[in-house]
Amino acid sequence: MSDSPHDTGGYQRPEKPDRGGGYEPPGTDPSEVPAEAAEEPREKKTDGRGPTASERFRRTTPARRRPIPPRRSGGHWRLLFGTVVYVMVVGGMADYTEPGTRALGHLVFWSLIGLALLVAVVREERHGWEPAPRWPWMAAALGGASAVEVLVPLTGSPAVIVGSLILLGLGLFVVMLLE
Repeated sequence: MSDSPHDTGGYQRPEKPDRGGGYEPPGTDPSEVPAEAAEEPREKKTDGRGPTASERFRRTTPARRRPIPPRRSGGHWRLLFGTVVYVMVVGGMADYTEPGTRALGHLVFWSLIGLALLVAVVREERHGWEPAPRWPWMAAALGGASAVEVLVPLTGSPAVIVGSLILLGLGLFVVMLLE
């Protein structure tokens, strides 16, 4: 407990309400304002003084009604990253799995690329954006699968795994530099 005369102790409210701190014009006490004046809107009060603090900062449009314009993503970085990871994983496991499993991996990769392209086209139509070029999607689908099929016979899966680890380490270093 405090010895202050303003401390009522416990959860009781003080008998006289505190002033709002800048919301009423100076010199007025909110408990002394007549009921008619309290119900009157602030815009109708004109007594020669400027607007009160609450009127100066009043919003004209509620925040939740303001539309937030959608932004287009910045480039094809996710597509490039996904293709590189696909080449790392499928190229690294190529010597240790059956060729049918690798072919199934290619089909899954192509279907995921097609699904991502469909999502991008739907977003363009929904937001009214100009269509982006479609060639990066085909280049990623065909380039990723052909990179796996070229790297595995030339270097082998162990070299693809080591190269993937080196590439991941360099990428992690660049990301750490940016932060």
